[in-house]
Amino acid sequence: MKFVNMRDLRLKTPSVMKGVEKGEKYVITNHGKPQAVLLHLTEDEIEDLVYKQPEFMDQIEASRKEYGKKGGVSLSEARKRLGL
Repeated sequence: MKFVNMRDLRLKTPSVMKGVEKGEKYVITNHGKPQAVLLHLTEDEIEDLVYKQPEFMDQIEASRKEYGKKGGVSLSEARKRLGL
């Protein structure tokens, strides 16, 4: 498992994503503290994650509510900022 901070993730997104596609796992850190994990998922694994784990859907819904309250960026804006 590799560690990458937010700044390096932003600057090196294509390289990190190539690693993810090859099966590497990344811990994303913010100010030295772990915030998220990036890992490769197949379509079948995504379906299992979404449909067989209701708490995952609860987290998605909570994120949507928080986005509604605090705002955020659209997917297209996030892609633009990340150079995707």
